[in-house]
Amino acid sequence: MVRYFLLKTSAFLSIPLALMLLVGATFPPTPRSSTSLLFAKIDKDKRLKEAPSPRLIMVGGSNLSFGINSQMIKDTLNLNPINTGIHASIGLKYMMDDVLDDIKPGDIVVIAPEYQQFYGEAAYGRNELLRIVMDIDRDSLNHLNRKQWLRILPYFPRFSLSKLKPSEYFFQQSKNIGVYERRAFNKYGDVDIHWSHPGKKVKSYGLSHKNFNEKLIKEMVNFREQVEQKEADLYVTFPGYQEASFENSEEAIANLKAKLVENNFILLGSPERYKIPNNMMYDTPYHLNKEGVDLRTRRLIEDLGQVLHPNQE
Repeated sequence: MVRYFLLKTSAFLSIPLALMLLVGATFPPTPRSSTSLLFAKIDKDKRLKEAPSPRLIMVGGSNLSFGINSQMIKDTLNLNPINTGIHASIGLKYMMDDVLDDIKPGDIVVIAPEYQQFYGEAAYGRNELLRIVMDIDRDSLNHLNRKQWLRILPYFPRFSLSKLKPSEYFFQQSKNIGVYERRAFNKYGDVDIHWSHPGKKVKSYGLSHKNFNEKLIKEMVNFREQVEQKEADLYVTFPGYQEASFENSEEAIANLKAKLVENNFILLGSPERYKIPNNMMYDTPYHLNKEGVDLRTRRLIEDLGQVLHPNQE
């Protein structure tokens, strides 16, 4: 009898809870959430559509937003940089799909993914992808595949309930710009607000070489074919990565490089070339301080120059 009562009660309570979640999901972005770095996608999409040729489109996560000096690229290579990097947990699958429609003939497209994208299911996104497709670009909901849906659905209840919190609507934005805000990005899509900040001691990562995502490589091959159909060129480079984390992940990184070579991707440099000294980190193994940003950017410029102008010494 007690069990029957509990089952009936649970069923009764689940109805208003489900309705609450559905209602919350339909709400527009809250004032607080609208200040986050995810909303930099609006500005990056605008630049992707409007920046004139010749263009360099960089695709990846925050290793790009916190690791590139686009002004240096523009001044040196005379290209118009478009740094689309925001957050690794949006997933490389979405990042590639998202830029495809705006690629133009003559564009240079460079994928610079975090190493974690290639192991397990990381390439299919997490909470950040859910917020992108629900709050910022609902038109892209129909483009998600089954794996992406399975990855983001567990975050749905928390996302919906966040729309019902008074604190999401009544808050005062600080005059000081935080590094994880939309305001922290410059016109090219780089986060540069921290370039005057001192770096921090960053704990190192370790990456297992198991569970390599073979399907993601196939999706990259498909992306390359579509880019080439648009009369653009595709290259793959490597993230600026903390030396200590690199040394903890050497087998996984070597395995990735071998897979890229096996599938005939044109590589800009090598993983070792983008191993960044520990003292050039900002706050994660992929986020660089100004010294690290400039080092990584100089190397990318050199590697791009070698493939774009192979006859120049």
